[in-house]
Amino acid sequence: MSATLRDRPAVLGPAGGGVAARRAVARWAWRLFRREWRQQILVLALLIFTVAAAAFSVSAAYNVASLPGPQFGSANHLLQFDGSSPRVLAADIAAARRAFGTIQVIGRRFVPIPGSSQTVEFRAQDPHGPFSGPMMGLTQGRYPSGARQVAVTGQLAQTLQLRIGSRLSLGGAHQTVSGIVENPSDLSDQFVLVPPSGAGPPQSVTVLLNASPAGFGAFRAGFRSPLVWQAQGAGTQAAVAGGALGAVAVLLLLISLVAAAGFAVIAARRQRQLGMLAAIGATRKQLRMVMVAGGAVVGVIAAVAGTVVGLAAWIVAAPGLEEFAGHRISRLNIPWGLVALGMLLAVVTATAAAWWPARAAARLPVTLALSARPPRPGPAHRPALLAALMIVVGVACLGLADQTRAPLIIAGALAMTLGILLISPLAIRALASLGGRAPVAVRLALRDLGRQQARTGAALAAVSLALGISAAIIISSAADKTAADAGNLPDTQVLVWSGQAEGGNGTDGPVVPARTPAQLRALAAAVRQIAGPLSHPVVVALDMPVNPADKPQAGGPGSPEGQPVASLGAQQNPAAAGRGGTYSTIPLYVATPAVLRYLGISSAAIAPSADFLTAQAGRLAVTTPSTFAAATHVQRIRVPAYSSQPTSLMTPAGLRRRGWTQIQSGWLVQSGAPFTAPQLAAARDVAARAGLIIEARNSQAALATISAAATAAGALLALGVLAMTVALLRAEAAGDLRTLTAAGATSTTRRTLTAVTAGGLALLGALIGSAGAYLALAAGHRSDLGALSRVPLLYLAITVLGVPAAAALAGWILAGRQPPSIARRVLE
Repeated sequence: MSATLRDRPAVLGPAGGGVAARRAVARWAWRLFRREWRQQILVLALLIFTVAAAAFSVSAAYNVASLPGPQFGSANHLLQFDGSSPRVLAADIAAARRAFGTIQVIGRRFVPIPGSSQTVEFRAQDPHGPFSGPMMGLTQGRYPSGARQVAVTGQLAQTLQLRIGSRLSLGGAHQTVSGIVENPSDLSDQFVLVPPSGAGPPQSVTVLLNASPAGFGAFRAGFRSPLVWQAQGAGTQAAVAGGALGAVAVLLLLISLVAAAGFAVIAARRQRQLGMLAAIGATRKQLRMVMVAGGAVVGVIAAVAGTVVGLAAWIVAAPGLEEFAGHRISRLNIPWGLVALGMLLAVVTATAAAWWPARAAARLPVTLALSARPPRPGPAHRPALLAALMIVVGVACLGLADQTRAPLIIAGALAMTLGILLISPLAIRALASLGGRAPVAVRLALRDLGRQQARTGAALAAVSLALGISAAIIISSAADKTAADAGNLPDTQVLVWSGQAEGGNGTDGPVVPARTPAQLRALAAAVRQIAGPLSHPVVVALDMPVNPADKPQAGGPGSPEGQPVASLGAQQNPAAAGRGGTYSTIPLYVATPAVLRYLGISSAAIAPSADFLTAQAGRLAVTTPSTFAAATHVQRIRVPAYSSQPTSLMTPAGLRRRGWTQIQSGWLVQSGAPFTAPQLAAARDVAARAGLIIEARNSQAALATISAAATAAGALLALGVLAMTVALLRAEAAGDLRTLTAAGATSTTRRTLTAVTAGGLALLGALIGSAGAYLALAAGHRSDLGALSRVPLLYLAITVLGVPAAAALAGWILAGRQPPSIARRVLE
């Protein structure tokens, strides 16, 4: 009797096991994460750093951004009235009070500082007025309470060498300093606070008030004369913080490449386990879930830990940012919505970074996954063509954007990023092909990189982008013509003017007081007295050119007659033609031997036909009250670009050819060390007694600091990426390293393997990143390629040579430890 075997009944339930299967796979993913936390810690550390940077930068940008109206206080409108007519002023203030009820009146008058080109604002303001709160703060002492008391701001107290109890003598009045005050909304606001009851007649008056747009419009329509007014604008804090978050999103894109490289190596380590899971029936979706769940866990941990670290750093650093921001900052004024968005971006970034390696691992054949062999690299021609296409598209978009069209700039940057990502595996393959005749250890390291190019490509792209962004910032800082020497003067120099004469006919050109030889000798003695206490002083006399057709101008009461002098104008709008264009005025000096020696210019280097020597580019014009003509026979020179230094010169030959003369305008005093506040105060005292005027530095950019910071940040990020990638690659090749050790390889061989792996990736990344940065900036500056002629050799050398050297050195030092015995195999 024969029996028939019946088929087993189909298992009822959803395909793939349903919720129970997903729960089992998620539990297994968590166990793998706990087992391999050492491999995950590097990716986690980079994500924590990025989220912390996001929380810190968003909070800092939100609070550092300029306030909507520091001169408004708590009001939303202000009026400006002229104080020259007390009767009209009183009527205007009364009209504003009738229309708006509660108002605050602030009187202002400006008094010159003896011996200085600066003036001081005397501000009559009630510190406890209805709108004064946000714009008035007391830091020391007390507010003035009588006509003979004043309070001064901190910087003004330092400039005039004042302290509480000192006597302030300006404008013919002698008053006692009762306190130190500030405008918390604008720390650069410098003034002398006087009580309204003891203030003299104001030169101008500001009226603060709150009004609706309709009510203020009705008041304006009914006002009897033209009205000078302002309405408080919208704040830029949210927009600036959003921009910072956008920059962090770009950084997260960079970190996603780093994380993808880490997850790719982890997926390779799990390849055999994933193959076993597929062999027992797991679907591709479940295989992907193993890696994606691990990425989500990493993202959540990084989001929480990074936010805590970033906000803690913000609370600590907030007081130190007040001077940079120019206003007081509240530590707890945090944009929570943007911070939460940054946390969400971190989770999405980590999850997305894990998805692509998970997809690739899930698509491997089961037999190949069980063998634990890396997949065969794909053909190179298609990625090469796509990479070239993306780079061409990026260059075209950046060129069409011309630094003004934001959508094209974003599209170009993304296309360049994709191009670098696609070209990275090809660059690794090219590097591996160079090791044919290298020593054994070097050849093994390069071939190992080529064999695992699918895993190291994302890491190389991350290194290239990190160093490329750093190089772009460095090159842009060098391309800024005002970056190196911005400001009017360096902090080691002062200009001493021979005086100031006000032209009687309203001339708009510079005027130099006419002095007799005896007067000039007396002034020169006063300048020597100013320079005497300085460290290694140098005094250079300065002359300015004079057109004899320009007649001397009568000075004001008590002022000497003044002689108009020539200046140089640089056209700001090249499209404009003739005198109607917009020109910036540049002081024009005579190229005397003393000035040429100071600038380091040899007289033999000056062309005989040159009339003008200048560092200014573009169209130039010579201006005097009777002359406006294009500057011809101009020779370009390379000198510092401080706006008040003698950097634009007229040659003596040019004076003779035009029939012009020269007049001494002042002296340049150079010290061997930066001027201190007491030295400046003493110089002003001497200048005031002699009838001279002192000009010192008022501002100077520090873009060299930005270049250094960009170099350091890019190098640290690149080294962090390399540390993670090399550590994971070397850990994966632990079996090969044990085999080499058993065959007699020394610690030198092991160190060389790691050093070549790290140094090779860093060198490729530095070359690709720097080339990409120059290519992108050249496209963006296509209309002014000369701006890129100033090559920052030092910082680029640190990026292109220093980072690979540091990576190789770190790999050499940290490697070399003998691995465990070959008999101790790592269990999968």
